[in-house]
Amino acid sequence: MNWELISHYAVPPLVGAVIGYFTNMIAVKMLFFPHEEKRIFGWRVPFTPGAIPKGKARLAKSAGRIVQNELFTREDISGKLLTEEVEKPLIDRVMAILGQNINEIGSTLAGSRKKYDRLEKNFIELLETKITEAIHKMDIPGVVKDEGSRMIKEQAQGSRILRLLVSDSLVDTVMGSVGEKMEEFIDTRGPAMVNEITESRIHDLGNRTPLHVLELAGYNEEYVRKKITEAYRESVVNAVNSALKRIDVASIVEDKINSMSVAELEKGVMMVMKNELNMIVSLGGLIGLVIGCINIFI
Repeated sequence: MNWELISHYAVPPLVGAVIGYFTNMIAVKMLFFPHEEKRIFGWRVPFTPGAIPKGKARLAKSAGRIVQNELFTREDISGKLLTEEVEKPLIDRVMAILGQNINEIGSTLAGSRKKYDRLEKNFIELLETKITEAIHKMDIPGVVKDEGSRMIKEQAQGSRILRLLVSDSLVDTVMGSVGEKMEEFIDTRGPAMVNEITESRIHDLGNRTPLHVLELAGYNEEYVRKKITEAYRESVVNAVNSALKRIDVASIVEDKINSMSVAELEKGVMMVMKNELNMIVSLGGLIGLVIGCINIFI
């Protein structure tokens, strides 16, 4: 074996590869090691701590700024929520709910049919009270008395016989009696009649779907879907804008990185960049090998 040829042609590339490999490996290790500053006789040892531990605060601030300004923007978040894959199933679900009858929707929202029936009963009683109060405020007996008296007196003025037979006091007495009877009727039978009508209408409405009710009001299913879609998109944009105004993403990221130990930070980086860092180390060996080969011919 010709050791002279081996030392001339093989050793330089091998030495170059080893030097390049270990140089890059040390450089990669020095990104994190040592984790803390080292001192000898009070003097700080150069290159301690490692590059990333030394610049951890600066790294945290820069990472927070990048995440907020480049990775976590309003447009990106809104865009994800407004894609067809997200939007269509939600709109379809809303339309499906609107296609159920109101009783079913109410039972679902209330938690059970029994609870919904109780809520419906309370709602009918509330409507009954409000309608009855409104009727009393309208003073229908008083209006009937006054208007009836006025009309009869006007009719009587056009006939001499009626003027003789029908006096103003007689008209007032008769219409006053009519007004009293009407008021008594409203007080005694009014609530029951209002309850009957209200309950009938509410039950009838409960057996219809919201889409049917909207259709009766002149809004077809296509129009309803369009409006729900518009409302969803506007709500998403407003919600994202409002949330990002209240949330300082940069500070959250910065605080999170600063709160991590160097070991945790290293573990996180290595999980993401392990292959790339290993490639850099291997590349150092390759470059050393190439340079060693070049030196043979110089």
